[in-house]
This record gives sequence, structure tokens and C-alpha cells, in this order.
Amino acid sequence: MRNLASRIGIAVLLGLAASRAEAASLRDRLAGASQTVGLASGSAFDALADVIADTAARSIPVVSASAGFTYRFNPQLEVFERTSETLGPIFLERPDTLGRSKININVSFQYVQFDAFDGTSLRRLEAPDPIVTRVVGAGGALLGFTANRLQYRLRIQDYVTALSVTYGLLDALDVNLLIPLIQTNFAAGVTSQQEFLAGPDGIFAPSLAPPRTGSTKGDTFGVGDLLLRFKYQLPQLDFLKSAAGLQLRLPSGREEDFQGIGSFEASPSLFVSTVLWSRLEPYANGAIDLLADDVGRSQARYGVGVDVDVTQRLGLAFAFLGRSEFERSAPSGETDFLHLVNGRPALRPLLGIDFARNDFFDFSFGARTVVWRGIMVFANGIYALNDAGLRNDTIIPTVGFEGTF
Repeated sequence: MRNLASRIGIAVLLGLAASRAEAASLRDRLAGASQTVGLASGSAFDALADVIADTAARSIPVVSASAGFTYRFNPQLEVFERTSETLGPIFLERPDTLGRSKININVSFQYVQFDAFDGTSLRRLEAPDPIVTRVVGAGGALLGFTANRLQYRLRIQDYVTALSVTYGLLDALDVNLLIPLIQTNFAAGVTSQQEFLAGPDGIFAPSLAPPRTGSTKGDTFGVGDLLLRFKYQLPQLDFLKSAAGLQLRLPSGREEDFQGIGSFEASPSLFVSTVLWSRLEPYANGAIDLLADDVGRSQARYGVGVDVDVTQRLGLAFAFLGRSEFERSAPSGETDFLHLVNGRPALRPLLGIDFARNDFFDFSFGARTVVWRGIMVFANGIYALNDAGLRNDTIIPTVGFEGTF
């Protein structure tokens, strides 16, 4: 009986431990990945996980709130008349507003896989020098040091389903709500191999040991940061249309699961465009994302593009998308760890990753087609033009449909 009770108790404890392990956030799994090969994590590992989590959340592209069809009510004819001359952009905004009491519903599906950081594959993250760790005895006494070659292999994937609803409060004023539903898959493989060994005196000598490997993984599903977007169309000139915008980012996504930035953000913006030959519309956007809890970590967003209507039912959209950070993603030295450099300990960025200030440049290309009345389908790809920061080094695909009623 006593043995049975003991077994039940052990099973309960194991169950609780498993449930707590399952509840660990993706950020915690990344921060503690080194423990799978017997290396204690610390502040540098925590900082690395924090910055990668924030960078991943900021790097998910957001579909435009601009509708393919826009309208104005003609009181003399008592009908709505279409005001947009092209089928519109996909990842940039144009000045045209939807029209009073009109509603646009947009559903998009997106797959984002982060493959590289500053041009280095996430499958081969490794500093050029081995890291230095302390070896302590049972009572905490220092026994010496090891220098271990450390390599990480990361996989971060997002499957994003976004519901975007735009309502025309006035002829010149739209309000939009975007709700992203995100499935995030994460895995980290770790390899550590001792290359040097030192006693308490810190004098290192070559001492090669067999490599140790470990891994951790997890996945989570949740609501990302909600976006509340407003657009007010300014008085038009003969050749130029313009609108002022405001985007409010509400921190509803779990920052620790790479699905939110963990802070309120306000983004004033300006959109301009013109129409040429009734079928070609070039446009430009500019915005500043002001982060509430750390304004220094705000960023600028900008882009230029053009829409071309091949037919009345098929339009092509091309755009250059830019994003520039105001300062480093992490303070200098925050992710530094002790490495063995030319036989002497020195602080270097963990895994060779330096979170410097970055500029991100992308090329967006896609098409919209009308399938029935005010209902369209669209497909788009985004290709990274440079390798700064956390990137998808192939193409980010997006498909979706929208309807205006």
C-alpha cells in the first residue's frame, strides 16, 4: 500500500513538472536552451532571448487597411459611386477612404519563417571564440574554468491568420481593426564541446572533450497585438491625393511567445498618391512608430509603390518597404559573454550576434483580382533586399480575400 502511495505521489509530481514544462514560454525555452548541454544560462542568455522575441514580433508584415473599392454617396442620384480608379495596394496604404457607412472585411493568411540573422543562418549561430564557464564544487568552491565551443540551431515559424475590418465613419474618415491569430512554432538545437580547460588560476590548456547535444522546442497559438487604424483623407489637389493616418498598437500579444512587443505604440503617418492614365497609381507612405515605454527604441516605416490595372478585374501591386530603427535593439554589452580570445578571457557578443541599429529593406509584389462584384482575392510575396537583423531569406507568402459592402 505504501509503495502504491509512493508511486501515485511520484506520478503526481511528474505530472505537475510536465505541466509546468509545457507552460514554459518560448522565450524561456530559448533563454534556457544552454542548460540542455549542461551550461548554466545567465543574464546574457536572457537578454538574447528578449531581443529575439521582440525582433520576431516586429518583423511580421501587416496587410494594408486600404480597400480595393472605395465609394462616395451621390445625393442627386441617390447611389454610391466608385471613387478608386485602381484595385489598390496590398502592404502599403493609399489615401482613398472607404466611404460613409461602407464596410470592408479582409481575411489574410501568411507564413513567416525566420531563417537568418545578419546574413548568418539560424541553423549555424556560433561565435568565433569559445565561451568561458566556471566549474564549481558541491560547496560552491571554484574548481576552475572551461572554454566550450557553443552552437545554436534555431527554427522560428509563424502561421498568421489576420481578420481586418474597416468601416467608413465619414466619407473622409475610416476606422480599421486588425486582429492577428498567430501559431508560432519554435525549436532550438544546441551543441557544446569543451576545447580548453583551466584551473582556479585561469591558465587555459587544450583539453578536447566529446561534444554534447541537446534540444528544446515548443509551439503556441494566440492573438497577436491588435491594430486600431484611422485614416482621414485630406482635401485633394488636381494631381495629388493625400491622407493622414494614425495606428495604435495594443499590446494584446504575448511578448514571451514572440507574438507581441509588450508595449503600447502610436504611429502617426502620411499617405500620398496620384493616378496616371486611369490605370496606374504610384504612391508613397511614411510613418513613425512611437514606443510608449522606450521612445528611443521607436522606428520609422516608409515605402513607395505602384499599382497597375492590367484589366478592370486584375491589378498588379509592387512596392519597396523600408523600416529603420532609431537605436540598437539591445544596449551595447547587454548580450556580451566571456569568451576565450587568443588565450585570454574577453567579453564578446553571445553567439556572435550584435544587435546594432538596423535598416530593413523589402520588395513586395502581388496581384488582386475581382471575383464577383465587390469581392476580391489577392496573393503577395515579400522578398528581403538586405540581410540586416532577423530575416526570412526566401519569400514571405500571403494570400487572402476581401469584400466591400
